[in-house]
Amino acid sequence: MARIESRTSNSRYLESIGLTLLEEAKSTEPGYIFKKLVPAMAFFCFAFESKLNGYGDAVFIGQELKKYINSTIIGKFQWLCNRIGVEGSDTFQELCKTIELMVIFRNSLVHSKIVTIEEERELSELEKLNPRFIRPKTSDSDFMMIRSVENAEKFQEVTTTLELIWSNYCIKNSIHIGDNRGSLISRARILSDDQ
Repeated sequence: MARIESRTSNSRYLESIGLTLLEEAKSTEPGYIFKKLVPAMAFFCFAFESKLNGYGDAVFIGQELKKYINSTIIGKFQWLCNRIGVEGSDTFQELCKTIELMVIFRNSLVHSKIVTIEEERELSELEKLNPRFIRPKTSDSDFMMIRSVENAEKFQEVTTTLELIWSNYCIKNSIHIGDNRGSLISRARILSDDQ
């Protein structure tokens, strides 16, 4: 009987789905673009976290890995970057801002609920004519307010940048990217074979 260890990573599939949906969104009629844009942005968020988990698996072990996996998305990114020696440059700070927006978007989408907002403002002439014309105020953290081609491209860029950061770390430290740990390629290997 052979004992086999399998390691599966779907981050590339998640990113590919996001890329496909983003391209489709760019050619979709304005009133329907959200049907492609919202899932594209969600898949970039999923791909980003999947990559963070995969790279973290190569850097952390034991209890530290468990703590890392259970951290927030921004916490994982900062912890991983700190561990592999990525400096806190302006570019890094911009990445963190986009990641924070990704987290707001993802959480708003995954935990979508009715949000009640009260405001004081002047009514427009149309709103004065009939209450059914009153425009509802939307929360700035609502995923429908965050969705845009520009933000989707930023989400995709963060996902790609994480891969570049990881590749640069591997090159600087002579780590073969195809090694079992640190590779986001699904694979299996024989651990023991007593046949």
